[in-house]
Amino acid sequence: MKIVSHEIVWVDVPLSRPFVSGTGFRTSEMRHFVLKLRTDDGIEGLGWAYAHSHTMLPALANAVDDVATLIQGMDPMMRNAIDKRIHHATDWTGGGMNEWVSAVINFALYDIAGKALGQPVYKILGGTHAESVPTYASHKLWRDWSLDDLAKGAAEVKADGFKMLKFRVGANDAALDERERAKVVREAVGPDYPIAVDINQGWDVARTMEVVPYLEEFRVHWLEDPINKHDFVGYRHLVDALNIAITHGENLWDWRLFLDVVKQGAVDIAMIDAHHVGGIDGFIKAAAVCDAAFRPVVTHLSPEIAVHLGASVPNCTLVEYMDWSFGLFEDTSQINAEGRMIVPQKPGFGVTLNEELLKRGISD
Repeated sequence: MKIVSHEIVWVDVPLSRPFVSGTGFRTSEMRHFVLKLRTDDGIEGLGWAYAHSHTMLPALANAVDDVATLIQGMDPMMRNAIDKRIHHATDWTGGGMNEWVSAVINFALYDIAGKALGQPVYKILGGTHAESVPTYASHKLWRDWSLDDLAKGAAEVKADGFKMLKFRVGANDAALDERERAKVVREAVGPDYPIAVDINQGWDVARTMEVVPYLEEFRVHWLEDPINKHDFVGYRHLVDALNIAITHGENLWDWRLFLDVVKQGAVDIAMIDAHHVGGIDGFIKAAAVCDAAFRPVVTHLSPEIAVHLGASVPNCTLVEYMDWSFGLFEDTSQINAEGRMIVPQKPGFGVTLNEELLKRGISD
């Protein structure tokens, strides 16, 4: 089997409610591009990437296009050989762009492998959960939501069957205002329901130490990305000083960086984004590093991919439920009666592109 061709298609996926980022960027859609990687056996593997800001996405798609041309003629099952060729060709640029490019292609290769073998990706990876994985709701409760909307949204998430949720804080609000946000969420879901807080790198160490005492009474499960992703010394201080678990890692752009994080004792729960560490293979390596240090990991975004990691990586304890890409596929991530994410059983990632949406393309 050989890779013989590829295609990149663009699409804007409408959001159920406009999204406002931590920096104030507002959008009502999430822009995606999809790589269709084809073999001489007629198998088509899918990889994709997305962004709420459109600035760098065309450059990323162009890089994926170039690299996909570079690997034509190679056996898609030889992922290590393909990865070596990619890194030899792109290593001089370094950083996040390389990881994204490698990830999109790596996803398509795994989708091909699953379809060629007639197996879902999680089984190719070994499999630890056959039917469902633990998940939590992350698709609501944004920073721009009012207190009333937070209370209503939190209650809806619980009513929908989720067993845990995450909400956002981290603007320049006073500590008492942040406490009020935590208070209304806690009151909406009851005293024993797990809640997590995401700051999106909005604080520094001093600000974190100031605000956290106002949140502790609400039994926060974890504090996510409170400070800059590069401040490992600061993270170590927070891990040592606070009684709330510190979670970060989604913004680390190389699986090897997780070695530095765990060696410094700078994380309690590592959050790994497969797009940011070169794909499925990079996620597995990052998770193994964390496992060696007895640290659990959780996934970041892209549940269509992450569910297979949650179902196969031994120390992966939670899969993030985020709906940004749901419109891209005919099959979306489903939650069962126990509040767990159902693991697809179809070959590959088990997803089918929404061709009607693809026909609409992008808005500009």
